[in-house]
Amino acid sequence: MRAAPAIGRISPEDKARVVRVLTEGGEYVGMLGDGVNDVPALKQARLAIAQGSGTQMARSVSDLVLVSGEFGEVPPMVGEGRQILRNIQRVARLFVSKAIFTAFLVLVIAIPSGVFPMLPRQFTLTSTFTIGIPAFLLALAPSSGPWRPEGFLRAIARFSIPAGLATGLGILTTYLLARHVFDCDLTQARSATAATVVVSGLAIVFALEDQPGTRRLIVGALCATMALLFFGACAIPVAREFFEIATPTTEMIWAWLIGSAAAIVLLTLALRVVAVLDRRAGAGSAIA
Repeated sequence: MRAAPAIGRISPEDKARVVRVLTEGGEYVGMLGDGVNDVPALKQARLAIAQGSGTQMARSVSDLVLVSGEFGEVPPMVGEGRQILRNIQRVARLFVSKAIFTAFLVLVIAIPSGVFPMLPRQFTLTSTFTIGIPAFLLALAPSSGPWRPEGFLRAIARFSIPAGLATGLGILTTYLLARHVFDCDLTQARSATAATVVVSGLAIVFALEDQPGTRRLIVGALCATMALLFFGACAIPVAREFFEIATPTTEMIWAWLIGSAAAIVLLTLALRVVAVLDRRAGAGSAIA
């Protein structure tokens, strides 16, 4: 049946059977109908579409009704829906990554020592430039490609878990170096940690766009702009005082550079390992 270019002159039961077979084969099946004879197939389809001029019964069992009756409206509609779903997944990866590296810092530093590496107000500042603004823009950005709803959670987990742990290690490196190697006070260590959170968070944003092209250049420009805005805000005396950002010292800068470099390197390696494992799993499934 998959090899047939078209199937015609079939009964309502056969229409429903065709839809059911395709659905059981893993396809996301849509059915367009306008009459009573199409109702069984419409009920079986994942996406039931009725013509606006169709019967009341066909319209009542459908998920969508084409008021204009133009089938040409369906592909753009499906494309926009896929874009929304892809962007939801992209933003979800960003938020889950933040949750994972935050939980990592709580478990490794906050609980044993009773001190979190950043103040709540500093976390608000860094989250604005690494999650708030980028997530808003990414949610509205155009995107293309297939969409598989059954892989939603897996796609988020295989990106966010390694990304969150890798950046968490880089952030931890900055804090420990500042406090125990360069002998910075708590305010200076928190300031260096906040700067590392911004760099590592924007590295995650950039890693979300893994395909080369114009879109990746735009995302890179967005990340650079967010970094400049953060450091520009920290240069304002009133903002620096409110967020308790210490004046940079040589020790702070070294701790920030080492921790940020560690976060970026670990993030890149972690995502490459995940990509290799996914390719091997795909090849194994194909052979099986």
